[in-house]
Amino acid sequence: MSEARILYDTVIKNNYCIGCGACALIKGSPFEIEMDKYGQLVANSNVDSLSNCSTQSLLEVCPFSGKSKNENELSDLFFPEVNKSNDKIGKYISCFVGYAKEDEFRKKGSSGGIAKWIGYQLLKLGKIDYFVQIQSNSTNDSDALLFDYKLFDNYNDILLGSKSAYYPTTLVNILKEIENKPGRYAITGVPCNIKALRLLSLNNEVLKEKIKYTIGIVCGGMKSANYTKLVGWELGVHPNNLVKIDFRRKYENRPANEKIYQVWSSNPNQDSIYKDVSQIYGTGYASGFFKPNACDYCDDVLAETADIAIGDAWLKKYVNDPKGTSVIVVRDSELNDILLKANEEQKIHIEEISAEDVAFAQKGGLRHRREALSRRIAKKEKAGEWVPPKRVKANQFKIGRKRKQIYDLRERIAKKSHVAFSKALEKNKLSYFHRKMNPFVLWFVIINFTELLPKLPRRLFLFIYNKFFK
Repeated sequence: MSEARILYDTVIKNNYCIGCGACALIKGSPFEIEMDKYGQLVANSNVDSLSNCSTQSLLEVCPFSGKSKNENELSDLFFPEVNKSNDKIGKYISCFVGYAKEDEFRKKGSSGGIAKWIGYQLLKLGKIDYFVQIQSNSTNDSDALLFDYKLFDNYNDILLGSKSAYYPTTLVNILKEIENKPGRYAITGVPCNIKALRLLSLNNEVLKEKIKYTIGIVCGGMKSANYTKLVGWELGVHPNNLVKIDFRRKYENRPANEKIYQVWSSNPNQDSIYKDVSQIYGTGYASGFFKPNACDYCDDVLAETADIAIGDAWLKKYVNDPKGTSVIVVRDSELNDILLKANEEQKIHIEEISAEDVAFAQKGGLRHRREALSRRIAKKEKAGEWVPPKRVKANQFKIGRKRKQIYDLRERIAKKSHVAFSKALEKNKLSYFHRKMNPFVLWFVIINFTELLPKLPRRLFLFIYNKFFK
């Protein structure tokens, strides 16, 4: 059986593809990355191409194939001199919290603005020729991707890149551009994309030579493109008119974890609209709306294969600062020196913290990617279904009844939200989506507030369970 057929029958057919594009970048590959009706980027190919394909290395570059190297193995290859390691955050030289002080990086960036500042500094110091980051759609075309990778060669333009982007992206086009354009590069990406890039570089000397730095974005799970359509629709911008979204507008006087979503319409008579994320239906991150299935089978939160990983410092000491604070895990000695020198020059502010503090700052995401993942794997194995081999093993953790219910319901919500919203788009009725998802939302609230559960009449409990969840 060809590698293409194996990849299709295991990863793609079973909905573990995240659309990174690694398989599509292999010479002679039959795969192309397309966005499906659920707003997810996935690899696709026709049956004849799969059967006739003799291309090798497809399984070696896919982050979910089980035939590719895992995060630990890649870390050993790319960071052989880094001795410190933590089972939750991976290898590290230093761990910091901090923020950018110069220019408007903190104001116009996610958390403390350190990710953008790193790109700015690398360009300014002449360490790279191009910084690759996500940029939001700048056109009035509602059919365009709302976020995509773009090259920046002027350090003064770095602030034009997007902030947080809960939106699917693929490496295909940008890596083709990098291969054909001379220069030294630094690139940002979520853990699966950085892992895919590392796997590709083991088979591609051009990419390995050109990409000098990888900046990983700490990730608690991605969202489909339909998530942005829901947000826009909830705020009064129809999906057919949505052209831009800001996931990280900051309050001036509220904690950093209280965020605002803002959307723009192609309708010239409609102003941009914004609202507190807590007031927008379906945006509670813990519930799992619109999460790709692949994210539930990833065990990397802290971008363990990246030279530096940057995310939010969700720690009590820092979360109340509305400007935002970054948590930083450094695995490259040169980047570590750049940060320390910039701190001395007061271009940034950083404080060293422990690896345990970093893990605590992302404890929710880590629990879902380790404890909950062990349960998901166990369920797949019990059902005799193929599952990507992970560092986490089935039933590795002892999980209480309440947490099992939460983990199982998150899976149901993710799957149901993709299908229900697709139908809502077909019917052009947002109310259809609400009607289909409301029972799941109610059940999620009931489970999370355990004090309500014993008070719920048994007959009502069984009715709700049997009608919607059995």
